[in-house]
Amino acid sequence: MQPGTVPLDRRPRPGHAPAVASGVLMHRVGRLDIASAAGLLTRFFVEEGFALPDEGLEPRVGTYLSLDHHALFLARADGGDVGVVTIEAGYSLEYGWVAEIEDLYVLPDHRGRGIAKALVERACDHARDDGCSAVLVTVTAEGQARHDLMGFYGRLGFTDEGRRLMERRL
Repeated sequence: MQPGTVPLDRRPRPGHAPAVASGVLMHRVGRLDIASAAGLLTRFFVEEGFALPDEGLEPRVGTYLSLDHHALFLARADGGDVGVVTIEAGYSLEYGWVAEIEDLYVLPDHRGRGIAKALVERACDHARDDGCSAVLVTVTAEGQARHDLMGFYGRLGFTDEGRRLMERRL
């Protein structure tokens, strides 16, 4: 097992439901994982209708990895990578260090096994270890309609603070 690889199995922690099906491993993305992470994120962007950059996502994943307080984690099962989460942190006056889960994706045929939950928990552990006081997540109207993300993240302890994210493209 690679350093930083965490086996996830059906042994429950006290007071917690099992994490995911046996045989699922999770690890932090390194340089050798860029193509796989970019491939999963490209599928995510296509499925959700997000615009892909002209150069594709692989160069952006490489840049993401090179930045302080940015991380990606992959879930591996059945001999391949089946899920990915991205998380970045910044400093704000309100929170101090605060992280945001930017992307979360699990291949359709691997959903319902607890992989997304395990990826979110791994991202939150990373944020805590990075000194963050909170983890934020943006739920789009499309994501809510397709996947009930408010319900999903609510079950993981996230709360709706009633804030709205507004955007101005540059």
